[in-house]
Amino acid sequence: MFDHETLKVFFRGDFVDFNQATISVANTGFLYGLGVFSGIRAHCNKEEDRLYLFRPDEHYKRFRAACKLCRYENFLSTYDYAAFLRILVTLIQVNNIREDVYIRVGNFSDENRITPKFVGYRDSLCAFLYPLGDYIPTTGMRCKVSSWTRVEDNAIPARAKFNGAYINTAFAKTEALLDGYDEAIVLDSRGHVVEGSAENIFVVIDGKLITPPVTDNILEGITRKTVLEIAAAEGITTVERTLDRTELYKADEIFLTGTGAKVSPVTEVDKLAIADGKVGMISSKIQSIYFAAVRGEVEKYKHWLIDVYKPN
Repeated sequence: MFDHETLKVFFRGDFVDFNQATISVANTGFLYGLGVFSGIRAHCNKEEDRLYLFRPDEHYKRFRAACKLCRYENFLSTYDYAAFLRILVTLIQVNNIREDVYIRVGNFSDENRITPKFVGYRDSLCAFLYPLGDYIPTTGMRCKVSSWTRVEDNAIPARAKFNGAYINTAFAKTEALLDGYDEAIVLDSRGHVVEGSAENIFVVIDGKLITPPVTDNILEGITRKTVLEIAAAEGITTVERTLDRTELYKADEIFLTGTGAKVSPVTEVDKLAIADGKVGMISSKIQSIYFAAVRGEVEKYKHWLIDVYKPN
Protein backbone atom coordinates (compact mmCIF):
# COMPACT_ATOMS: atom_id res chain seq x y z
CA MET A 1 0.00 0.00 0.00
CA PHE A 2 1.39 3.37 -1.02
CA ASP A 3 1.92 6.50 1.08
CA HIS A 4 -0.20 9.24 -0.50
CA GLU A 5 1.95 11.99 1.00
CA THR A 6 4.93 10.91 -1.13
CA LEU A 7 3.08 11.13 -4.45
CA LYS A 8 2.50 13.78 -7.08
CA VAL A 9 -0.81 15.65 -6.94
CA PHE A 10 -2.67 17.92 -9.34
CA PHE A 11 -2.86 21.46 -7.97
CA ARG A 12 -3.77 24.74 -9.66
CA GLY A 13 -3.06 23.42 -13.12
CA ASP A 14 0.16 21.48 -12.52
CA PHE A 15 1.39 18.15 -11.20
CA VAL A 16 3.47 18.91 -8.11
CA ASP A 17 4.81 17.14 -5.02
CA PHE A 18 2.26 16.56 -2.26
CA ASN A 19 3.98 19.01 0.12
CA GLN A 20 3.90 21.76 -2.51
CA ALA A 21 0.10 21.74 -2.74
CA THR A 22 -0.60 24.24 0.03
CA ILE A 23 -3.03 27.07 0.71
CA SER A 24 -3.04 30.07 3.03
CA VAL A 25 -4.74 30.09 6.42
CA ALA A 26 -6.83 32.93 4.96
CA ASN A 27 -7.98 30.88 1.96
CA THR A 28 -11.75 31.20 1.45
CA GLY A 29 -12.17 27.51 0.67
CA PHE A 30 -10.47 26.60 3.94
CA LEU A 31 -12.23 29.25 6.03
CA TYR A 32 -15.78 28.52 4.91
CA GLY A 33 -15.78 25.11 3.25
CA LEU A 34 -16.38 26.78 -0.11
CA GLY A 35 -15.70 23.96 -2.51
CA VAL A 36 -17.00 20.81 -4.13
CA PHE A 37 -15.46 17.38 -4.42
CA SER A 38 -15.83 13.96 -5.92
CA GLY A 39 -14.36 10.62 -4.93
CA ILE A 40 -13.59 8.23 -7.79
CA ARG A 41 -12.24 4.70 -7.47
CA ALA A 42 -9.95 2.74 -9.75
CA HIS A 43 -9.92 -1.02 -9.20
CA CYS A 44 -7.13 -3.44 -10.01
CA ASN A 45 -7.81 -6.61 -11.95
CA LYS A 46 -4.71 -8.61 -11.05
CA GLU A 47 -5.39 -11.48 -13.44
CA GLU A 48 -5.60 -9.14 -16.43
CA ASP A 49 -3.02 -6.69 -15.05
CA ARG A 50 -5.47 -3.84 -15.58
CA LEU A 51 -6.47 -0.82 -13.52
CA TYR A 52 -9.99 0.40 -14.24
CA LEU A 53 -11.45 3.82 -13.45
CA PHE A 54 -15.12 3.42 -12.55
CA ARG A 55 -17.64 5.67 -14.31
CA PRO A 56 -15.53 8.85 -14.48
CA ASP A 57 -18.01 10.33 -16.97
CA GLU A 58 -20.81 10.18 -14.39
CA HIS A 59 -18.57 11.67 -11.73
CA TYR A 60 -17.68 14.52 -14.09
CA LYS A 61 -21.34 15.29 -14.84
CA ARG A 62 -22.22 15.56 -11.15
CA PHE A 63 -19.03 17.47 -10.33
CA ARG A 64 -19.61 19.96 -13.14
CA ALA A 65 -23.20 20.53 -12.05
CA ALA A 66 -21.96 21.34 -8.54
CA CYS A 67 -19.34 23.73 -9.94
CA LYS A 68 -22.09 25.43 -11.93
CA LEU A 69 -24.13 25.98 -8.76
CA CYS A 70 -21.05 27.55 -7.16
CA ARG A 71 -20.38 29.70 -10.26
CA TYR A 72 -16.87 28.27 -10.60
CA GLU A 73 -16.09 29.87 -13.94
CA ASN A 74 -12.47 28.71 -14.14
CA PHE A 75 -13.47 25.07 -13.92
CA LEU A 76 -16.45 25.47 -16.25
CA SER A 77 -14.40 27.21 -18.94
CA THR A 78 -11.19 25.17 -18.61
CA TYR A 79 -12.12 21.55 -17.92
CA ASP A 80 -14.36 19.62 -20.26
CA TYR A 81 -14.73 15.87 -19.74
CA ALA A 82 -11.70 15.04 -21.89
CA ALA A 83 -9.48 17.35 -19.82
CA PHE A 84 -10.94 16.04 -16.56
CA LEU A 85 -10.32 12.42 -17.57
CA ARG A 86 -6.80 13.24 -18.73
CA ILE A 87 -5.97 14.60 -15.27
CA LEU A 88 -7.28 11.44 -13.55
CA VAL A 89 -5.38 9.10 -15.87
CA THR A 90 -2.17 11.13 -15.79
CA LEU A 91 -2.28 11.43 -12.00
CA ILE A 92 -2.34 7.64 -11.66
CA GLN A 93 0.25 7.12 -14.37
CA VAL A 94 2.84 9.62 -13.08
CA ASN A 95 2.62 7.92 -9.69
CA ASN A 96 2.78 4.46 -11.28
CA ILE A 97 -0.14 3.14 -9.22
CA ARG A 98 -0.94 -0.52 -9.96
CA GLU A 99 -3.37 -1.24 -7.13
CA ASP A 100 -6.83 -0.17 -5.97
CA VAL A 101 -6.86 3.58 -5.49
CA TYR A 102 -9.26 6.33 -4.47
CA ILE A 103 -8.99 9.64 -6.33
CA ARG A 104 -10.16 12.74 -4.51
CA VAL A 105 -10.94 15.63 -6.86
CA GLY A 106 -11.84 19.07 -5.54
CA ASN A 107 -12.56 22.55 -6.83
CA PHE A 108 -12.47 25.38 -4.33
CA SER A 109 -12.78 29.13 -3.88
CA ASP A 110 -9.16 30.22 -3.99
CA GLU A 111 -8.69 33.71 -2.60
CA ASN A 112 -7.25 34.99 0.68
CA ARG A 113 -10.37 36.87 1.65
CA ILE A 114 -12.88 36.93 4.50
CA THR A 115 -16.30 37.25 2.86
CA PRO A 116 -18.05 33.94 2.02
CA LYS A 117 -19.46 34.28 -1.50
CA PHE A 118 -19.29 32.64 -4.92
CA VAL A 119 -18.66 35.69 -7.09
CA GLY A 120 -15.52 37.71 -7.57
CA TYR A 121 -13.17 34.92 -6.45
CA ARG A 122 -11.02 32.67 -8.60
CA ASP A 123 -11.49 28.93 -8.25
CA SER A 124 -8.90 26.18 -8.51
CA LEU A 125 -8.89 22.46 -9.22
CA CYS A 126 -6.93 19.86 -7.26
CA ALA A 127 -6.70 16.07 -7.13
CA PHE A 128 -4.76 13.52 -5.10
CA LEU A 129 -4.61 9.75 -4.62
CA TYR A 130 -5.44 7.86 -1.44
CA PRO A 131 -5.13 4.15 -0.50
CA LEU A 132 -8.73 3.69 0.62
CA GLY A 133 -9.86 0.16 1.43
CA ASP A 134 -13.30 -0.51 2.93
CA TYR A 135 -14.77 2.81 4.06
CA ILE A 136 -17.32 0.90 6.14
CA PRO A 137 -17.73 -2.87 6.75
CA THR A 138 -18.90 -4.76 3.64
CA THR A 139 -19.84 -8.03 5.37
CA GLY A 140 -22.66 -6.70 7.57
CA MET A 141 -22.76 -3.70 9.88
CA ARG A 142 -24.66 -2.16 12.74
CA CYS A 143 -26.33 1.21 12.16
CA LYS A 144 -27.96 3.85 14.34
CA VAL A 145 -30.70 6.25 13.29
CA SER A 146 -29.05 9.59 13.91
CA SER A 147 -30.43 12.40 16.04
CA TRP A 148 -28.94 14.78 13.47
CA THR A 149 -31.22 15.82 10.61
CA ARG A 150 -30.06 15.94 6.99
CA VAL A 151 -29.76 19.45 5.51
CA GLU A 152 -32.47 20.51 3.08
CA ASP A 153 -31.98 21.20 -0.63
CA ASN A 154 -32.96 24.84 -0.15
CA ALA A 155 -30.28 25.26 2.54
CA ILE A 156 -27.26 23.22 1.42
CA PRO A 157 -28.06 20.87 -1.49
CA ALA A 158 -27.28 17.24 -0.75
CA ARG A 159 -27.48 16.16 -4.39
CA ALA A 160 -23.79 16.97 -4.94
CA LYS A 161 -20.74 16.97 -2.69
CA PHE A 162 -20.31 20.45 -1.24
CA ASN A 163 -17.41 20.59 1.20
CA GLY A 164 -19.05 22.53 4.03
CA ALA A 165 -22.11 20.26 4.02
CA TYR A 166 -20.02 17.42 5.40
CA ILE A 167 -20.11 18.95 8.86
CA ASN A 168 -23.63 17.48 8.90
CA THR A 169 -22.11 14.11 7.98
CA ALA A 170 -19.41 14.41 10.64
CA PHE A 171 -21.98 15.02 13.41
CA ALA A 172 -24.00 11.96 12.40
CA LYS A 173 -20.99 9.69 11.90
CA THR A 174 -19.35 10.75 15.17
CA GLU A 175 -22.51 10.15 17.17
CA ALA A 176 -22.85 6.65 15.69
CA LEU A 177 -19.23 5.73 16.38
CA LEU A 178 -19.32 7.02 19.95
CA ASP A 179 -22.45 4.96 20.58
CA GLY A 180 -20.71 1.81 19.34
CA TYR A 181 -22.22 1.55 15.84
CA ASP A 182 -20.51 1.28 12.46
CA GLU A 183 -22.56 3.92 10.68
CA ALA A 184 -25.47 6.35 10.94
CA ILE A 185 -28.74 6.46 9.05
CA VAL A 186 -30.03 10.00 8.66
CA LEU A 187 -33.60 11.30 8.54
CA ASP A 188 -34.93 14.52 7.02
CA SER A 189 -36.86 17.22 8.87
CA ARG A 190 -40.11 15.27 8.37
CA GLY A 191 -38.68 12.13 9.93
CA HIS A 192 -38.29 10.21 6.68
CA VAL A 193 -35.23 8.08 5.87
CA VAL A 194 -32.76 9.90 3.63
CA GLU A 195 -29.44 8.03 3.50
CA GLY A 196 -26.41 7.01 5.54
CA SER A 197 -24.01 9.61 6.85
CA ALA A 198 -22.24 9.56 3.47
CA GLU A 199 -23.99 6.80 1.53
CA ASN A 200 -27.27 6.16 -0.26
CA ILE A 201 -29.62 3.58 1.22
CA PHE A 202 -31.61 0.67 -0.21
CA VAL A 203 -34.08 -1.57 1.63
CA VAL A 204 -35.74 -4.78 0.51
CA ILE A 205 -39.38 -5.27 1.53
CA ASP A 206 -41.47 -8.15 0.15
CA GLY A 207 -38.92 -8.81 -2.58
CA LYS A 208 -38.87 -5.21 -3.85
CA LEU A 209 -35.80 -3.00 -3.74
CA ILE A 210 -36.79 0.44 -2.38
CA THR A 211 -34.70 3.60 -2.23
CA PRO A 212 -35.56 7.27 -1.58
CA PRO A 213 -35.92 9.44 -4.72
CA VAL A 214 -33.39 12.15 -5.58
CA THR A 215 -36.00 14.75 -4.55
CA ASP A 216 -35.76 13.60 -0.91
CA ASN A 217 -32.55 15.53 -0.16
CA ILE A 218 -30.16 12.73 -1.09
CA LEU A 219 -26.86 12.62 -2.92
CA GLU A 220 -27.32 11.72 -6.58
CA GLY A 221 -24.98 8.80 -6.09
CA ILE A 222 -23.02 7.15 -8.90
CA THR A 223 -23.05 3.80 -7.08
CA ARG A 224 -26.77 4.27 -6.40
CA LYS A 225 -27.35 4.70 -10.13
CA THR A 226 -25.20 1.64 -10.80
CA VAL A 227 -27.22 -0.50 -8.37
CA LEU A 228 -30.47 0.59 -10.03
CA GLU A 229 -29.09 -0.46 -13.41
CA ILE A 230 -27.84 -3.81 -12.08
CA ALA A 231 -31.20 -4.48 -10.41
CA ALA A 232 -33.07 -3.73 -13.63
CA ALA A 233 -30.80 -6.09 -15.59
CA GLU A 234 -31.36 -8.83 -12.99
CA GLY A 235 -35.14 -8.46 -13.05
CA ILE A 236 -35.32 -7.12 -9.49
CA THR A 237 -38.31 -4.82 -9.02
CA THR A 238 -37.13 -1.40 -7.85
CA VAL A 239 -39.21 1.41 -6.39
CA GLU A 240 -38.04 4.96 -5.73
CA ARG A 241 -40.21 6.42 -2.98
CA THR A 242 -40.10 8.10 0.41
CA LEU A 243 -39.23 5.74 3.27
CA ASP A 244 -40.51 5.91 6.83
CA ARG A 245 -38.17 5.22 9.75
CA THR A 246 -40.15 2.20 10.93
CA GLU A 247 -39.76 0.58 7.52
CA LEU A 248 -36.12 0.07 8.43
CA TYR A 249 -37.14 -2.23 11.28
CA LYS A 250 -39.53 -4.30 9.17
CA ALA A 251 -37.18 -4.54 6.18
CA ASP A 252 -36.00 -7.92 4.95
CA GLU A 253 -32.66 -6.45 3.87
CA ILE A 254 -30.82 -3.11 3.95
CA PHE A 255 -27.62 -2.00 2.29
CA LEU A 256 -25.75 1.26 1.81
CA THR A 257 -23.96 2.35 -1.37
CA GLY A 258 -21.31 4.86 -2.36
CA THR A 259 -17.90 5.24 -3.93
CA GLY A 260 -16.32 4.80 -0.53
CA ALA A 261 -18.92 2.36 0.83
CA LYS A 262 -19.26 0.32 -2.38
CA VAL A 263 -22.20 -2.01 -1.58
CA SER A 264 -22.33 -2.55 2.19
CA PRO A 265 -25.10 -4.65 3.81
CA VAL A 266 -26.69 -3.62 7.11
CA THR A 267 -27.64 -6.41 9.53
CA GLU A 268 -28.82 -4.34 12.51
CA VAL A 269 -30.46 -0.95 13.07
CA ASP A 270 -30.93 0.54 16.54
CA LYS A 271 -30.11 -2.82 18.16
CA LEU A 272 -32.83 -4.55 16.14
CA ALA A 273 -31.72 -7.32 13.77
CA ILE A 274 -32.70 -6.93 10.12
CA ALA A 275 -34.65 -10.15 9.37
CA ASP A 276 -32.41 -12.96 10.68
CA GLY A 277 -29.44 -10.64 11.17
CA LYS A 278 -27.56 -12.02 8.17
CA VAL A 279 -26.75 -10.56 4.76
CA GLY A 280 -29.75 -11.14 2.48
CA MET A 281 -29.89 -12.74 -0.96
CA ILE A 282 -30.59 -9.59 -2.96
CA SER A 283 -27.91 -7.59 -1.13
CA SER A 284 -25.41 -10.39 -1.66
CA LYS A 285 -26.27 -10.76 -5.35
CA ILE A 286 -25.98 -7.05 -6.14
CA GLN A 287 -22.77 -6.75 -4.13
CA SER A 288 -21.24 -9.69 -5.98
CA ILE A 289 -22.13 -8.30 -9.41
CA TYR A 290 -20.90 -4.84 -8.46
CA PHE A 291 -17.55 -6.13 -7.15
CA ALA A 292 -17.04 -8.09 -10.38
CA ALA A 293 -18.18 -5.25 -12.65
CA VAL A 294 -15.77 -2.65 -11.25
CA ARG A 295 -12.84 -4.99 -11.97
CA GLY A 296 -13.86 -5.56 -15.57
CA GLU A 297 -15.10 -9.10 -14.99
CA VAL A 298 -18.58 -8.53 -16.45
CA GLU A 299 -18.49 -7.90 -20.17
CA LYS A 300 -21.82 -6.06 -20.44
CA TYR A 301 -20.68 -3.50 -17.87
CA LYS A 302 -17.24 -2.77 -19.29
CA HIS A 303 -18.58 0.45 -20.82
CA TRP A 304 -18.54 1.83 -17.26
CA LEU A 305 -14.75 1.50 -17.14
CA ILE A 306 -11.66 3.30 -18.39
CA ASP A 307 -8.45 1.27 -18.57
CA VAL A 308 -5.93 3.63 -16.97
CA TYR A 309 -2.91 2.32 -18.84
CA LYS A 310 -4.79 1.91 -22.13
CA PRO A 311 -7.36 4.74 -21.95
CA ASN A 312 -8.08 4.69 -25.70
